[in-house]
Amino acid sequence: MWIISVLFLALSASALSSFEQLKNVKVLKVFPKNIIMVDRGIEDGLLRNDHVKFSHEAEGYSSRAICVQAKATVSYWKLYRIPNGSLFSKDLSYTIAGLADREIPYQNAKIRDEEISFADDKPNTDPGPNPFEVKRDLPQRLTERDLLEAAGPREEKLFIERAILRDQLSQDLSDYRFSVYASPFTRQSINDGESLRYGFRGGNFGVRYRLMTQFEQQQTKLRDPESNNSVSTRSTTGNAQFSIYRLKPWLSSLSVVNYNSTRFSSLGTPKAHWQFGVLGFTWHILESKTWEYVDLSYVPLYDTRTTDVTNPDGSRGLEKRNGLRHGIRFGFRTKFNDKVSVENLLWARPFQELSTWAIDGSDINLTNDFKLIFNVTQNFFFDYNLIFQRDKIWKTLSNLPENNTINAFNMRYDFNL
Repeated sequence: MWIISVLFLALSASALSSFEQLKNVKVLKVFPKNIIMVDRGIEDGLLRNDHVKFSHEAEGYSSRAICVQAKATVSYWKLYRIPNGSLFSKDLSYTIAGLADREIPYQNAKIRDEEISFADDKPNTDPGPNPFEVKRDLPQRLTERDLLEAAGPREEKLFIERAILRDQLSQDLSDYRFSVYASPFTRQSINDGESLRYGFRGGNFGVRYRLMTQFEQQQTKLRDPESNNSVSTRSTTGNAQFSIYRLKPWLSSLSVVNYNSTRFSSLGTPKAHWQFGVLGFTWHILESKTWEYVDLSYVPLYDTRTTDVTNPDGSRGLEKRNGLRHGIRFGFRTKFNDKVSVENLLWARPFQELSTWAIDGSDINLTNDFKLIFNVTQNFFFDYNLIFQRDKIWKTLSNLPENNTINAFNMRYDFNL
């Protein structure tokens, strides 16, 4: 009968979703190789291969883990990241929060395929002497009102910022990862340009705060449309994105800064182009083991652009333009297997004049960035990159085609900072 009950629970339970929480979880037993048994199982919605974070109300973040086995009332977890081992104890109660599958580091993903058996999985239910029997003058739990009366509004605000926001920000940014990459061959459609492209990316997969950065330079040899001679040019791009992740299960904030400077022939088109997005939002449409993410974002961007132009008399001048762009981003990443994945990021940014508030539907500053990613080793990757760009100002100010297609092969290496 109990076998039938367990099978029923296994079929009816659903895995712990991202940021879903279970409180008052106790560690019953510790096995070798950082495997623990806890007092929650299939009945509580825990299944094998669930990915979670263990934390304690007072001590904070403790570890990340992957479920290697689940039974009706207990489950077994492989701890793969323990920043501070002294904060993990059988004497404490923990909160476990679900994390997305895409946050599992590649080198730890193989844990899901391992078959782990336990010679003795009877829980050790004797907790020993109670370390909390000493009577205390303070209440068991301080409420917000207790803090307010003891310290005042200003001190309470500073306490919360120091104990929660700064702590979480520091923890999330402590696992910051960098990628350096180079494209020994890049070809673009404008003027049949051949380029050498190189740069770096950085980012973290924090529970609450996420920062992504990128800097790239591209050296290009192309045919000058004015003189028909071969010339060398250079372009520079950079961007930074900051998100407060999962304000709601389906919503995150988004802040963006973009910069680019590109020279076609002897003219800077643009000489300098900045976009500032102070606050926008990302809607999380889909997330699963196959689809790492499918997101839709919107962020208003203050757009300021300076372009070199040739005047009718042959002299050079500057064209400056400021306005607002409505940044709309659609992105997804999916994996075919552990070695091959696909990522696509589409940006459409229609321009709006600040003086008349009229939207220019032909000036959408469109970019679609498609990547086919091959994981060669744990940290080494080959990428095929196909980029399509549409920029009206290339044609109106510099007499260049407004469409550009870039094909590139990248070599990329990831490492932790």
